[in-house]
Amino acid sequence: MKRLRKKIPWFALVFVLAAAMYAAPAVAKDYLYVPCSNTLHIIDCDTDTVTKTLSYNDYVIGGAASDDGRRYYINAWRSIYAIDTDRQQIVDRYEFWTPLNRVNVGATFAVSPDGRRLYMIWMVTKKKMNVPKLNVLPQQFVIFDMAKRQVVKNYEVPAGAMGVISLKDDPDHVVILGLDVFKLNVKTGETEKILGLLHPAEGGPVLNSLALINNRSPGDHGLFCGPAYGGEDRLRVLDPGDSDLEPGRVVDQAVYAQAMQKVMMAGGKPPAAYPLLYYLIIDGRGKARLLEADHFAMLYSSVISPDTRYLYAAMDELYKVDMKTGKAIAFDTLARGTVYSVATTADGRKVYAGPAGPDLVVYNAETMKQIGMIPLKADGVAMTRITK
Repeated sequence: MKRLRKKIPWFALVFVLAAAMYAAPAVAKDYLYVPCSNTLHIIDCDTDTVTKTLSYNDYVIGGAASDDGRRYYINAWRSIYAIDTDRQQIVDRYEFWTPLNRVNVGATFAVSPDGRRLYMIWMVTKKKMNVPKLNVLPQQFVIFDMAKRQVVKNYEVPAGAMGVISLKDDPDHVVILGLDVFKLNVKTGETEKILGLLHPAEGGPVLNSLALINNRSPGDHGLFCGPAYGGEDRLRVLDPGDSDLEPGRVVDQAVYAQAMQKVMMAGGKPPAAYPLLYYLIIDGRGKARLLEADHFAMLYSSVISPDTRYLYAAMDELYKVDMKTGKAIAFDTLARGTVYSVATTADGRKVYAGPAGPDLVVYNAETMKQIGMIPLKADGVAMTRITK
């Protein structure tokens, strides 16, 4: 006797399958937003291809996303464009330059945690009426309300301020990058120096920081990273030559010069040394520290991997660095030339270096080998990964 089977109506089966598909979580995708001269490229990180380009008539020097990734903002010196990342369209432009108030926006700007305001450093030159002379004001930290389209607060900041870093875990403060590193209260304007670079604490290294580019991605750990260089007062011994200096040892310039003179007079092989390199790291509460590197390279910017185990830094080479030790695990010379920005995918498996020329390169993060190249329509400075 055959077993009787209960038949399920076909429309009920379709309903069950549709409900299951609806309930399944959507798979997030990574996109790179790469603003260049006159063109914003939107890149699908699965295929490493440009899927859309948006046009404007400007040279862009910086980019920043809202914490939820729904808005991307690009800095064109005198104005900032707003991009809706869901619609992938330019939806607004905030202009700051007027004939009587020549406003330049510092390269690194930020979006407030609630997504309502822009935090910027302004360099303002006022043209006095009927007077040919120009009046240059002290640099200002500016809070711009996008809904009201107006500046709601501004505070004078220390000379040499270059940019703003928002804090993931402290919405009442931002970090101001400049000759030194400051924490600023956005409600009161009070500033506190949290790390001396040009003016270090006693015994600390005097550093020149090039922390101009913010490569953080929304939804990440909230860590900022940028290179900082020492001068020639302290040098790390690379090759002792015929001197009695120890490899890897940090010595004062006078000690190195004496060793060099002694060896040269004896006709021996001179020692080789290089300045110190540090990575400036700022966490989500505004705590700043320096990670001393075991290598030296000229670098424009760096980014910390999503798992916070490594940082990647680039200019003419791409470095992979251990976040605990500062040791360079691997590096590769960038065959396409100098780059400004670095980004990773959300899973940390791929690293992107670029732009500077009209392209960016793709690396396997594990092997540090180039696996692709993405052509662009122009050169640029910044890029940001947004996962949606």
